[in-house]
Amino acid sequence: GVWVSDVFPSDLIVDEPEAELPTTGPAARRHMTPLVVAGVASLGAGAIHAAAIGVHSEHRPAVIAFTVVAALQLAWGAVALVRGGRLVALAGIAVAAAALGGWVLAKTVGIGFVDGLDVAEDVQWADGAAALLAAVALVGSGRALLTAALGPPPPRERRIRIAPVALQGVA
Repeated sequence: GVWVSDVFPSDLIVDEPEAELPTTGPAARRHMTPLVVAGVASLGAGAIHAAAIGVHSEHRPAVIAFTVVAALQLAWGAVALVRGGRLVALAGIAVAAAALGGWVLAKTVGIGFVDGLDVAEDVQWADGAAALLAAVALVGSGRALLTAALGPPPPRERRIRIAPVALQGVA
């Protein structure tokens, strides 16, 4: 076997250039699927909720709630980046809808059974950003589920040609 002491930094140098992912154009858009966008948004929301754990440290039930939400959002976001399909999209919808619903409750009437979140508070920048990211994750997951169920949308060129014909039929 190879031991750590057998590997020298010079052994790790590779002379071949790495293949780079395209950053613009159609090839780049293939990598930014709705589920990938949803996954990145969920990771961001989960990071914000993880930071909120420390802010609410005086209320153990709130700490538990933020820990669970952060863990779910971070775990699902990571899975969404490496896997696809209906089940992943459905799980994303569930996690994002729960987080967004909890935020709406916390900001409008409070969450009575969670000490520290039992009184409605004004929207802060961080929780507003987490809610926006959860909404992006919800929409992206929903779009991914629709694409998995119905197939991809028609090419953009066909959609442009169909629209004027449909409008003429209405007129």
